[in-house]
Amino acid sequence: MKTAQHPLVKNYLAAVARETAGLDEEHRNELIADLDEHITVALAEEAAPDDQAIRAVLARLGDPRSIAASALGESPAAVPVRRRHTVVPVLLLALAGLATVTAPVAGVVLAIVAVVALWATPQWQTRDKVIGTAAVLLVPILLVLLGLLLGIGAATGGVAVGKWTILAAVILPLAITAATCVYLVRAGQRPA
Repeated sequence: MKTAQHPLVKNYLAAVARETAGLDEEHRNELIADLDEHITVALAEEAAPDDQAIRAVLARLGDPRSIAASALGESPAAVPVRRRHTVVPVLLLALAGLATVTAPVAGVVLAIVAVVALWATPQWQTRDKVIGTAAVLLVPILLVLLGLLLGIGAATGGVAVGKWTILAAVILPLAITAATCVYLVRAGQRPA
């Protein structure tokens, strides 16, 4: 396995990337590449690098916050990621989920705003942003599909709209929205 693909190394480099979110992308990428190269070289000296050897190399490099503090001190222009920048997309996502169930047009508008805010925030990795976007899109798609299935079923006399169907149409979108919000909050606060 390549060193950069090892979960400990990936988590370490991701933590450094999150902590240096205020750096411009070029400097952040250069820092991550330098750290990755240093880790690879250090572990190449090991006969068979195991988790303990990798942890030792990462410990010698230092805490991601310390590395970020050094990099941010040396680098010009850092725009710090404020807490509200990470809270706003999550709140918009929650509101979009609620609004999609109660007021679909407002829900779609809020969903669009939530996705734009999510992608504009440097705190999350691309994977986290894709998951958030997919969840935002999934809620209205599920509601439309459920509506179509119920409409087709009712037209053919096969499906009756019961309280459980309506309850599922409300609970499922809210559960998806809640799970996505929890995921994004945790992803934004991943420890080193």
